[in-house]
Amino acid sequence: MNLAGRLILRSLLVMVLVLGGVTVLTHELVLASGRADVDHLLREEAELLSTALGDQIPAAAGRDGVVSGPEAEHGARQALAIRPSGARHVSLVHINGVRLQSTGGPSRVAALMRGGDAPVAKPGSVRTVETEIGRLRVLDTTLVDETDGTIAVVTLVSSLETAHDTAATVLLFTSVAGAVGLGLGGVALWLVVRRTLRPVREVSVATKAISPTGLATRVPVPDTRDEIAELAGEINGMLARIEGADAERRQYLAAISHEVRTPLAVAEGHLELLGGQEARIVRAELVRLRRVLEDLMAVARGGDEVDAERGPVFLPDLFDEVRSRAEALSAREAVTVTDPPPQVLLGDQNRLEQCLANLIGNAIDHNPPGTRVTLSARGTEEEIVLVVRDDGPGIDPDVLPRVFEPFVTTRVGEAGRIAGLGLAVVRSLVRAQGGRVDLDSGPEGTSVTIGLPRATV
Repeated sequence: MNLAGRLILRSLLVMVLVLGGVTVLTHELVLASGRADVDHLLREEAELLSTALGDQIPAAAGRDGVVSGPEAEHGARQALAIRPSGARHVSLVHINGVRLQSTGGPSRVAALMRGGDAPVAKPGSVRTVETEIGRLRVLDTTLVDETDGTIAVVTLVSSLETAHDTAATVLLFTSVAGAVGLGLGGVALWLVVRRTLRPVREVSVATKAISPTGLATRVPVPDTRDEIAELAGEINGMLARIEGADAERRQYLAAISHEVRTPLAVAEGHLELLGGQEARIVRAELVRLRRVLEDLMAVARGGDEVDAERGPVFLPDLFDEVRSRAEALSAREAVTVTDPPPQVLLGDQNRLEQCLANLIGNAIDHNPPGTRVTLSARGTEEEIVLVVRDDGPGIDPDVLPRVFEPFVTTRVGEAGRIAGLGLAVVRSLVRAQGGRVDLDSGPEGTSVTIGLPRATV
């Protein structure tokens, strides 16, 4: 997942957590508000009923001024008649061992309080009771006389289901609104993130377009004065440093080329004066050396500026020349050149000799002593395949993806030396002949495959 996707996903996750928290908090607040409203109603009604009860009981006293049990019950009924149950609550009075209930009130609550499942009176604060009809809020208040003796217990009961239903409705609407807001916010967030990260994409596209031969290119620096602009500036600074180092490397290579060409020219001139078969052989090798030098310089300059002719090449002749050059190596016993099939490919024999000799030399130089190297060939319907294989320990997996890049070497401890142009030259030469190069390496050895088209009659 790209950066924009991760930012949007994480932002949406934060939005979900925030909206979820707000939804749950809203639900709890509505529920608490409904419960507080019920508690206020119960306390208010309890106070009014207690006042009415306090007025009616003395009025029910007989001639002796003493309130008997039946007289107290009569006074309680009068008080309940004055303050009956309302639309949201049920009023009761416990007096003289009798539970008196006013008429009216919510039908389910009234029916429950008349039955045997009614909550037992517990004077004190408002409490919540779980019943078969749901949660009830109950308030029991004790009415005392002047000597703190209990006259009666006033009970007020109200259902919390209405508050719960309201909270559930608020939760539903809040959740739906949150989902809609999350969807709209996600779209808006996607647009904002894409617009915000547009400079990053522009820098990325510009960076991908930079090639080793186009180091003068610079990435655009957005006028945002933020981390993205700072990153683009640092990339341009890095490119400037690389361009300067590349210019110094080109000057260094030009100096090397000049210094080497001069003694080669002198040696070739003296060999022409000497004559003889051996002089001609040495001169041919000097010509090859000059061509190798030019190829190295072309690849080191960052391009594939090597030239190659394309004509019919008879495989046995090619392998004979490579075998002859391999016999001049100090490790010639480790090199096996198999007999190729008598087929003809389309390429440049001198360049192919150079490529195969280069690959054989690399296989010997970059592997432990005793490593065997084999050159073979096979034909397919469309191309001729040349294979140089060794039985060494293989190339380091960290280096393997870059072995065809200039100045990359598989030798340990040579990071600071001018090495690693061999495979880059081979790839350039083969491409110049219209072919391909593949490399496969593992613990059992390394094989380099060159594929070239067949010569048509």
